[in-house]
Amino acid sequence: MSAAPFPKSRFSDALPPEAAAARHRLIGTIADELRQAHWHPATLPVSAQDLAEGAGVEVRARGGAQEPLYPYRGRLLYLDERPVIEVNLGEDAARRRIVLAHALGHHLLGHGPVPPETLVTLSTCCPRRIEQEAHHFALDLLMPEVAIYRLMDHGMLSARKLANKFQVPEASLHERMQALDRRSGYL
Repeated sequence: MSAAPFPKSRFSDALPPEAAAARHRLIGTIADELRQAHWHPATLPVSAQDLAEGAGVEVRARGGAQEPLYPYRGRLLYLDERPVIEVNLGEDAARRRIVLAHALGHHLLGHGPVPPETLVTLSTCCPRRIEQEAHHFALDLLMPEVAIYRLMDHGMLSARKLANKFQVPEASLHERMQALDRRSGYL
């Protein structure tokens, strides 16, 4: 009896389940190690800026009122082989944090030069695996599992309040909670 072929994924470059699970564990480990080196667990929100700088990445502000035609939400560049992340000041602060952590994920996960960040690339639903990985990294980095459950144990159960505490969009908090539920077998 032959094994059934691996079902086609809607993602163009999806990994087999075992490889995807291993990759997600690696992403979590990289986020954990960065936080351990540059963040104190009693401090919320996690500072994406401090973590990026701790990882040797320069962060530059672009866009906003002084540069209204800046077309991207953010982007990762390599200038003289040094990583630089640009974030658009025209985005709200919570969204900028996600963009910065997402671009930092691209760098730390070894994705190399990537296209600039847009609405489509900043999601776990993007059809490109590297975008899914960078987004997973961003959610994990900014919303550590231990901090989420500590807040919930202390009675903070509202998604809006949790998102405000982590200074992330509420939709991003929902994505993180769904990922934790999937990992623990609730979904």
